[in-house]
Amino acid sequence: MACVDCVSGNVHTGTPVGEEITLAGLSTYATGDPNSQRIVVFGIDVFGWRFVNTRLLADEYATRGFRVYIPDLFDGYEHPQWTLNAAAEDNPSFFLKLLKPLILLTVVPFVLRNSKSAQSAKIGGLLAHLRAAAPPAAKVGFIGYCWGGRYALTMNAQFDATVAAHPSLVAFPAELDGISRPVMFLLGEHDHGFDGARGRETEKILKARGLPAVEVRVYDGVNHGWTIRCNMDDPKQREARDDAKERAIGWFEKYLGVESESES
Repeated sequence: MACVDCVSGNVHTGTPVGEEITLAGLSTYATGDPNSQRIVVFGIDVFGWRFVNTRLLADEYATRGFRVYIPDLFDGYEHPQWTLNAAAEDNPSFFLKLLKPLILLTVVPFVLRNSKSAQSAKIGGLLAHLRAAAPPAAKVGFIGYCWGGRYALTMNAQFDATVAAHPSLVAFPAELDGISRPVMFLLGEHDHGFDGARGRETEKILKARGLPAVEVRVYDGVNHGWTIRCNMDDPKQREARDDAKERAIGWFEKYLGVESESES
């Protein structure tokens, strides 16, 4: 997690169309058909459950027939958005460039407050609630971004399918051991935390264990966090972001029972 790219990027424009609810005791952004039997849970990055980029992306998933939830996994914490511009490579302010090393210090309290066990308990509690409340045929997927990407791996076996987008803090290869369900990786070729080389090695490890539903997509020319915080005015970044979104949606359409539901 200790990287400038984890707290840099761009804020997107738009107005989220979902609603704020309480789900399993967690403040949650909910969007999409509440009766859908295809549910996707977003594991958020440090900018929290209110971050407009994440909500707008969830709304895009919702237009494809999913019920999408973005739970507050950080007890209300939202990383300050001033770091987005301060950490940007093209930021013209010399003073802000001097702050770059200090930006990492803003993440330390967050990491200490949100341990793996605490995050797993919140996600697990939410999933148990969804399983109990939804019809038996309903399926639940999980996509994690940056900080949340780790839990798409460690909690993969509890969901019907997961996607890890540029995951952080993964204990490699130990945290691959619990993967038994369909899993997709969306990675930057040169991502400091989980790069293309590690992704290709992961694919070999998992397929050698007999897991057929494994897919690794590697993108060149993108920074860590691009699926959530890319520059939408940069054609290459936007193309990668949109492709990753479509790949993830296609993954969930395949493994969350879209065909069986449409035929019912």
